[in-house]
Amino acid sequence: MIAAGVVVSGMMLSPPALAADLPVKAKPVPLYNWTGWYGGVNAGYGWQDKSAAYTGDYFADPVTGLGGGAGTVFTDSLAISSLQASEEAAVNHPAYRQSLRASGFTGGGQFGYNWQIDRNWVTGFEADLQYADAKGSALFEAPETPGVRLSAASSHQLDWFGTLRGRIGYLITDRFLAFGTGGLAYGGTKAQATISIIGPMGWNVDTGFATRIICPGFTTCLAGSSSQTSVGWTAGGGLEYAVLPNVTIKAEYLHIDLGDQNVKLTVQSPATGNGFVNVKFSNAYDIVRMGMNFRF
Repeated sequence: MIAAGVVVSGMMLSPPALAADLPVKAKPVPLYNWTGWYGGVNAGYGWQDKSAAYTGDYFADPVTGLGGGAGTVFTDSLAISSLQASEEAAVNHPAYRQSLRASGFTGGGQFGYNWQIDRNWVTGFEADLQYADAKGSALFEAPETPGVRLSAASSHQLDWFGTLRGRIGYLITDRFLAFGTGGLAYGGTKAQATISIIGPMGWNVDTGFATRIICPGFTTCLAGSSSQTSVGWTAGGGLEYAVLPNVTIKAEYLHIDLGDQNVKLTVQSPATGNGFVNVKFSNAYDIVRMGMNFRF
């Protein structure tokens, strides 16, 4: 009887003792949720490698039937002296192109909204406004030869820009987002250009042409500038990581294209005449930047 009691007592005490030896199951860590509003700041670098295209005032005068303008004579000469064209330029009238690299700092702020539509996908929108100091210039001087010696100078800069974009991203992990983005872009740009004679010999282009330019030596013959606000498009992508429940950091690339900017070069005193040259600039830039967002 005593032995049976001991056995029964042992059986009654065994279940709690065994349960104490089992491992405690950890509570699952909640997944990060991207849904909500956010705002933040960013800083980066912008650049473009384009060319300024100089074209002359080539046309036939409807009254006299004379072909070609004096401005075309200047651009033909630039194309030939820069080795972009042969002597046939006087017939074909190709554009003289000047390579132009503009670059510099960009920085600003953004705000937007994310919507996590399932475990792996996030969509939303973002708007930003940026200061920019991306600028560059180019100068060509014809080699020293007998006769008229020309030079051409151009410059372009991006002063500011903004975007309004949609975003869609894939969650590599619950905190690490790879995204693509695209939409509307707008911004302010400046451009200017000149054509000068840098030797002592002047140039009188007047007889037999629809327009004329009479320019002495060592003179800026034609010049012009333009400031404009343009609207275009943007596209890009990036990576974003949630470092804290309400803080994310991101790296992003954007291409913005604000179309072309045209500058008309007109005759500058003491030069005289009514000839002109048109210069076309590209308002397309590439942007790389880092940013930080704060969720609220």
